[in-house]
Amino acid sequence: MKKLICVLLAVLMLTALGCTAFADSANLGVEPGEVMPDFTVSLTDGSTATLSELLKENDLVVLNLFASWCGPCENEFPEMEKVYEANRDRMVILSVSFDPDDTMEMISDYKADHGLTFPMGLAGDALSFIRLSSYPTTIFIDREGKVAFIKVGAFVQEGSFDEKVNTLLSANFDGTPLPSEIARSHTPLLLGAAGVLWLLLIIGRWCLFRKAGKPGWHSIIPFLSNYQEYALGWVGWLGILAVFCQFGAGAIRLFGPQANWVVLCSGALFIAYLVLRLVESVKLSKAYGKGTGIGILLFLFLSVGRFILGVSKARYRDQTV
Repeated sequence: MKKLICVLLAVLMLTALGCTAFADSANLGVEPGEVMPDFTVSLTDGSTATLSELLKENDLVVLNLFASWCGPCENEFPEMEKVYEANRDRMVILSVSFDPDDTMEMISDYKADHGLTFPMGLAGDALSFIRLSSYPTTIFIDREGKVAFIKVGAFVQEGSFDEKVNTLLSANFDGTPLPSEIARSHTPLLLGAAGVLWLLLIIGRWCLFRKAGKPGWHSIIPFLSNYQEYALGWVGWLGILAVFCQFGAGAIRLFGPQANWVVLCSGALFIAYLVLRLVESVKLSKAYGKGTGIGILLFLFLSVGRFILGVSKARYRDQTV
């Protein structure tokens, strides 16, 4: 038991460290304080924009890398437009799509639909030296052509983009780059949490099956594990039905046409799954000498509940009806 808990804690720590490493390193191919390589990109109006030429006319060039499908990118554009209009005599925002699937026509329509006036276009091969890891990413380039600030992720807080622009345009700015801001990605954390929960479920079921005299390895086979678990308390084949209801609900909603009947069918299947899971959890609890309250906890906390019940001293009592 103690060894098992230590293993789970180690997995959680490794997951946390992985998330921290991701958040603290941009790995863009350019670093704050370095001279930004010169580049030329194509714009929606048919012209081109060259960094060295833009720096002759502006004290600050903001290179925004986005994609037409990116929601966070879209959310930060209104403030960018507002700041650009207020400072366009001293700075320019150059927003280019880094997605190879975006076309110039798409970006042109995007610009018009969102009422944006700053230059927009495609990155193409001109920015191949940048290793983009997240949309959006914004690179601020000062009057000396050096990278002054890097923001990986969207400017979420209102006024945060305006604050950075004002700082870099200020007469007090001495050329020292600002600390980069790397948005924390929740993907590694979510994947790690899902992996831990899956491991808890496997271990919990393994222990439950062994207590009931069933092979523990059945817990690693998706459909078989559901069948065996339901069979501990009542009818095993209903476990297979529950799986079909669960996946059927998601499949209909995902691949079905956008119609009311699709939503109703998906909802009905999911409700059926929840009912089966609730009844099964209560039956499972009673099969190990516990009450309805524990059964509800097993329903609410699928993986953790089964892990705790499995490693506890609870003994199996055949409740099959």
